[in-house]
Amino acid sequence: MLKPILLVFFISVSCFYNAQNIELLKSYTKSELSKFSKETILILEYGINNAVYLIDLPSEKEINLPEIELTENTLKYTDLGLKILRENQYYKIKNSNSMLVVKSQYVLNNELIHKKKKN
Repeated sequence: MLKPILLVFFISVSCFYNAQNIELLKSYTKSELSKFSKETILILEYGINNAVYLIDLPSEKEINLPEIELTENTLKYTDLGLKILRENQYYKIKNSNSMLVVKSQYVLNNELIHKKKKN
């Protein structure tokens, strides 16, 4: 009885891991991913659903930012082919008064640490 349960568990974990890796391959090559530490991979995986958010552009001053185009299907940094960097990234969303923020590796790591402390 225990063997079928373990088999289902390992298949589920394997499918989840592969889905995360496939998602990361939208932004990183296999070679890049193989060079990252396990901790960095965890941060990148966490970032898939937590790294991106939208805010209004500040109206009091003009900011020169690179433009990016969003669709309804671009909800993740990997959908945009972006990478998580050491500093936050800011993009003006084309044809809008909003900007996209991609959190830095440092910010994502801190979120993970605080999340672990709560659990």
